[in-house]
Amino acid sequence: MRTVVGEFRHLHHVRVSNVYLLDGGRGDRWLVDCGHWSERATLLLELGRAGVWPGDLSGVLLTHRHSDHAGNARFLQRYFGVKVYAHRDDADVLAGRAPRARLTRKGGSHVARLIAEFENRWPAQVVCDHALDDGESVGSLEVHHVPGHTEGSVFYRHGGTRALLSGDTLLTAVPPLVVRKGMSLPYVTFSTDLPLAIESLRAFHRSDVDYEHLLPGHGRPLVGAAKRTALEFLSRGHRDG
Repeated sequence: MRTVVGEFRHLHHVRVSNVYLLDGGRGDRWLVDCGHWSERATLLLELGRAGVWPGDLSGVLLTHRHSDHAGNARFLQRYFGVKVYAHRDDADVLAGRAPRARLTRKGGSHVARLIAEFENRWPAQVVCDHALDDGESVGSLEVHHVPGHTEGSVFYRHGGTRALLSGDTLLTAVPPLVVRKGMSLPYVTFSTDLPLAIESLRAFHRSDVDYEHLLPGHGRPLVGAAKRTALEFLSRGHRDG
């Protein structure tokens, strides 16, 4: 586990997707995303190294509903009483109250198609304890709805450190395998509505919401000048991931 900025730690041994611990003290101790079920043991070991018992968490905040980010939510809720939070549009899908859009290749790579089929067959499922809305605050984090990658994708912004947790709507590694470094848009195969995701991202950056550090769902955290870097990236007219 590595400290990123301020109270944020990156559980860097969890590999499938990024998991962050915000440890603002009792009552403000959150996991942002919780990884894929295949890395459950690693997640628990990482928390143990940080001296955090899962039951001490204020909750799990999901950036979106995909299984690599939400795969351990029901486990943590069931066995440790951890409360699960997601935007209401994804919360409805996770609970089975709304249909789950099937991921298809959509022009992406053959590798992406295989990953999509895995997601289609073994999606995350959980009944969230709290459904979030755009503009809401939870703990010390602001909720910003950026639909498109999924129906309920969100950014979480931490005012104290000016950190932005971006899930899969803005990445610092190139999908689908996310081993090559570089700022990237959501990937077409994994997105419910890619044009909407890109417009949501651009609209957010046209707003006056400021941030200095980027904590993405895949790729290394970007510490310092993150919004400026993102604006330069978006200005180059990228159209897909």
